[in-house]
Amino acid sequence: MGNLRGRCSALVKLKLPSAKDAQVFWEALKPETKSPATPRSRVRIERKGSLLIFHFEATDTTALRASLNSYLSWMHLLKSLRDLLEEEPH
Repeated sequence: MGNLRGRCSALVKLKLPSAKDAQVFWEALKPETKSPATPRSRVRIERKGSLLIFHFEATDTTALRASLNSYLSWMHLLKSLRDLLEEEPH
């Protein structure tokens, strides 16, 4: 993750209901890791079965908090969309 290593970091593990959900969420979020909004933070996402593992690194705690909030908000949005789609009759 370049020159950010060792500054500020966080590890977040989220267990999803299924490996399929984890795959869909991972694919939806992966493009965000390729082009970060700021050079102050980087995120790497791993998928292991139904588990998503987020590795956050940032130059400072403000950038780390902003990055965490962004990804957690996107996860909440994805979950809400998934729940809405499951409610609709097929």
